[in-house]
Amino acid sequence: MKILAIYGSTHQDGNSRVLAQTIAQSAQQHGAEVMTFDVLHKDLPLFRTDKDFGDHEGVQEMRSLVSAADAFIVVSPEYHGCMSNAIKNFFDFHYQQFAGKVFAIATATGGSLGVSCNSQMRIAIQHCHGWALPYQVGVKAYEFVDGEVVNEKAKDRLVRLGRDLVVYGKMLKQQFDADKALAVQQEDKAQAGFAGWYV
Repeated sequence: MKILAIYGSTHQDGNSRVLAQTIAQSAQQHGAEVMTFDVLHKDLPLFRTDKDFGDHEGVQEMRSLVSAADAFIVVSPEYHGCMSNAIKNFFDFHYQQFAGKVFAIATATGGSLGVSCNSQMRIAIQHCHGWALPYQVGVKAYEFVDGEVVNEKAKDRLVRLGRDLVVYGKMLKQQFDADKALAVQQEDKAQAGFAGWYV
C-alpha cells in the first residue's frame, strides 16, 4: 500500500513535518510504503483554473505521486483557525484523484486544539469524495521538544492514525475498486454507488 504524506508548513523546520513523520513511521510499521511531498521545497505555484501547469516540474511530480497513492497523510499548521495556504493550494490542484481514498489528518497549533483547521481539511476531503478517518489530532507548540511530540496522549493518537490509515485504507480502496469494476459491467451505474461516477 502506498501512502503520500503532505505537510504544509511555511518554513522548513515546522512542527507539521514532525507530525507527518510520526504518522508515517506508524504506517510503515504496519507494512505501508510512505512517499513524501514537501509543498514548500517544491515551490508550487498558486493554482489557477486557466493553466494546466504541464511545464512545471513540481506540479507534475506532485500529480504523479497523488495518482499513485492509495491513501494520504495531510498535516497543516493552524493559521488564524485555518489550514495553511500551502495545504489549501495542494487541495485545489486535485479532485477526482482523492475519490475513494482514505486520509489521516492532523494539525500543529499555537495553543488551540486544532478543531477548526482539521475540520476545514475534512470538508475539503469530503467534497473530493475522499474518506477522512473519524478522528484527528491537534498538537500545541509547547508539546514539541527537540523535534518530538512529548504529549503521550497526542503521540498515541498519531500512532493510531498511522495504523488505521493502513488498515481502513486497504479495506475502502478494495471496495472502491470493486465497485468501479461493477460499474463497468452494470447498465445502471447507481448499483455501484458513488464509485460509478469514476469509470
